[in-house]
Amino acid sequence: MTGERILVIDDEEIICTLLKDTLTDAGYQVETVTNGIEGLEKLLKGEPFDILLTDIRMPKKDGMQVLKEAKNRVPDIITIIMTGYPSIETIRESSEYNAFDYITKPLDPDEVCECIKHSLEVRKLSRDLRVPEKPPSILVVDDMQSALFLSEGILQDEGYHAEIAQNGQEVLDRLKQKHFDIIVADLHMPGMDGIELLNNIKKLDIKTLVIIMTARPSIESAITAFRHGAYDYITKPIDPDTIINTIQRGLEKRHIEVNTDKLLRRIHDLRQQMINENTSLVKEKDMANSIIDAAPDAIIATDEHANICIINDAARELFGYRKEELMGKPVDTLFAEKKNFFKGTDLETMLREGNVYNCPLTCITNKGAKIKTTWSGAPILDKDERIKGVVGIGRK
Repeated sequence: MTGERILVIDDEEIICTLLKDTLTDAGYQVETVTNGIEGLEKLLKGEPFDILLTDIRMPKKDGMQVLKEAKNRVPDIITIIMTGYPSIETIRESSEYNAFDYITKPLDPDEVCECIKHSLEVRKLSRDLRVPEKPPSILVVDDMQSALFLSEGILQDEGYHAEIAQNGQEVLDRLKQKHFDIIVADLHMPGMDGIELLNNIKKLDIKTLVIIMTARPSIESAITAFRHGAYDYITKPIDPDTIINTIQRGLEKRHIEVNTDKLLRRIHDLRQQMINENTSLVKEKDMANSIIDAAPDAIIATDEHANICIINDAARELFGYRKEELMGKPVDTLFAEKKNFFKGTDLETMLREGNVYNCPLTCITNKGAKIKTTWSGAPILDKDERIKGVVGIGRK
């Protein structure tokens, strides 16, 4: 049982009952109300809901008002709009307030279940990719004390965790102990200048953005900084807006890189899972084919069009054909009786009454010989009980 909690708001009792029964059977915990005011009260009290399904046209408070208030008060809730009166205006409004989907009535229970399943998968992926919210860690390195204190004060006033260092070697020593999201480094420093520090940070293979700052800007030094991997290049005297905006853009870039890395790892893991599952399926298919071919009785399976899709060695020997001569061919070419349980009225009887046993059929070989045989058969059904073919087992 999945256990996700769903709130359904619709002024039609029959819709509430339909969705409650359908979604409860699917394993969800479902509560229903028949007006928007009561719905919002439930959202804001007690155990939180994961998903909100709301109709648009309702008395007292309509669905769009419910959507807006729900998103304002419970931002993480998944919202799905239902309506029997779709319009471009309400579609746009739903999108504006980040409704996950917009479903039109009459409702298809399977569509609703699929929509909910998909919405939960999207939310899980979004949460997996979300970077934990913690104050970014910033290190400022400059050989001038006044510049250090000014930069540190500006950053701390904006709520950032900022530390200071006076030379490049001190930065490298700090990086051995902790991670910094961004390093703001002066270009001209004794011992190790900003470019050399930038190259040493790159050698550590860490995800840290470096911003170069200088009181002696030049086109040549700017080009050099960017060529060596600097995120940005700013000039002194330090302008608070410039350094804050640069850091904010850097953090956004870092956030995208982290999410991209997570997404790539997830894709790699899913691809490996698919490869492993496909390998397992191939092995199972090979095993099934080996078992079918080892059977002493003739085995034939057809698709929904009564064309041959499986035939074992015993059946090929019985009819005298090669496998490639039979695959995809109509099954009635193999029997004198054009109505048999593989198709026609006998198939309808089998579907109505159950499996067929010891049905007499006359096989026609590739040389035209007729052989009396008996066959047992069963329909191949999909998960929705729809006919996908027939499997038959015959012997002389």
